[in-house]
Amino acid sequence: MRGHRWDPMHLRRLRRASRAALAAAFTLAWTAGARAQTTDDHAAATAIVQTFEQDAAHASIASTPIANAKDALERATRLRAVGDEAHAKAADGLAREWADMVRDLARAVDAEGAASDARRKAEDAKARVERSRALVEEGIARIGRMRAELEDASGTAPERKAADGHSGDRATGKKAGGKERPAKPTATGATP
Repeated sequence: MRGHRWDPMHLRRLRRASRAALAAAFTLAWTAGARAQTTDDHAAATAIVQTFEQDAAHASIASTPIANAKDALERATRLRAVGDEAHAKAADGLAREWADMVRDLARAVDAEGAASDARRKAEDAKARVERSRALVEEGIARIGRMRAELEDASGTAPERKAADGHSGDRATGKKAGGKERPAKPTATGATP
């Protein structure tokens, strides 16, 4: 014999055998996972139901789904007692769905409460900002009135800027109201 050769026929048999072995391993793993999940459904549903039976905060929203989950768990137990494992698994799955619904409803209620608190805090902050803004505007107006009183009391009004509005003739030094104001010196320093 000259060594082992891999002929095409031998390779085909080897591929078929490896595919069959892989399929069998996958089926075995899937079946074990499904069996474990069924047990997990029953245990998980029982744990969730027990948790929410003691939760007084969510009692009003959880009462109906908890009752349905407990009913499905009892049905699964009765079906297992008579040997109907397939329907017991389905009942466990149903109980798990009801239990998950209770948990989701409780989370939703908690999230709505948190959102309501956040909205209330935001509205309070907005009201505080508005009050602060009003106080600042009132302070600015008070400062403006005090400046005006100070100018009137001292008898000297500071020079108004062009942005405040100019209503008079610069060349003659007269305002629109007829009052004269002192002329500004020109670039050469002479007054008219």
